[in-house]
Amino acid sequence: MKNILSRFRSWALWLSLAALIVFCVKEFCGVDISLKADAFMNVLLPVLVAFGIVNNPTDKKNI
Repeated sequence: MKNILSRFRSWALWLSLAALIVFCVKEFCGVDISLKADAFMNVLLPVLVAFGIVNNPTDKKNI
């Protein structure tokens, strides 16, 4: 139970969830933004989501 609670306290989890929500809204709802911002978000948002998936908040020495 302690491991689950520490995962919910992790900033990486919440950052990756926010990135996933923004990415899904941008892709599926057709939000129109500038081409430079769109290209930047296409690179950055999946990286943030992946970081949240591979992050282990229960191990303070390693990511």
